[in-house]
Amino acid sequence: MLNPGDTIGIIACSDGRPLSMKSKIDMLTRVLTGFGLSVLQADTIYQKNNTLFSGSPKERGRALMELFTNPKVKAIFDISGGDSANLVLPELDYQQIKQNPKPFFGHSDLSVILNTLYTKADLPTYHYQILHLVGTNAEEQQERFQNLITQNHPNNLTFDYHWIRGQQMGGVVIGGNIRCFLKLAGTTYLPNPAGKILFLESLGGDVNRVASLLAQLDQIGYLNQCTGILLGTFTELEKKNELVALTDIVKEVTNKYQMPIAKTQDLGHGPNSHCIPIGKRIEF
Repeated sequence: MLNPGDTIGIIACSDGRPLSMKSKIDMLTRVLTGFGLSVLQADTIYQKNNTLFSGSPKERGRALMELFTNPKVKAIFDISGGDSANLVLPELDYQQIKQNPKPFFGHSDLSVILNTLYTKADLPTYHYQILHLVGTNAEEQQERFQNLITQNHPNNLTFDYHWIRGQQMGGVVIGGNIRCFLKLAGTTYLPNPAGKILFLESLGGDVNRVASLLAQLDQIGYLNQCTGILLGTFTELEKKNELVALTDIVKEVTNKYQMPIAKTQDLGHGPNSHCIPIGKRIEF
């Protein structure tokens, strides 16, 4: 995927990062430079003009397009999260992205861009937060990252999982953060669910909120077309010891479809989170 000497781009397409994070982002740059990579930072990373945004939607879209069309940039890593990534979607030129394909990484609110790039530009993307390289599990994350970027086809499963229902499933993976993914409902950016594995995770939300979001997925006719569900971590819910209740609700909502369901603690918002491709086929 990447070679020593390659240039990668860093950007914040969702909420901008506060200037207080500059030292951590500088540390990330040093780590990546230590891997032999050159780092190009977009000018839409930090919050501007006393707002939560690193730029207007048009400015953020333009900055992302500059990274996609820059032939020196071999991969793009979004380090943001929050609420505002979907504002950027109308500002992107998906035909140009299709003509200049390169790996795009992000997580959480970036689920909207990960899935849209797959839907509109047929571009596989990666659910992963590169800031984990300078997080609490830095050593493990850096080793895993080096293994990831040196693979030509980084879609091998590196995470553990167990079965809630069934024993196997296969399909192209779509989804991500359940709340953010549902921002695409009713738009042309939402992926076709037919034959897909739906990956779902969440940072906030107790069991009632997640149950409501699952019901919405079912009511828009989404779950009945999927070939299976992969549950990542649900951080707030699990801290409240509501994981069993969540599992019961997922089984209840999908009971009429009898689709396979797997659960992993290695995908989501945790500092140990692994990478999973969006828009690529995976066999469990």
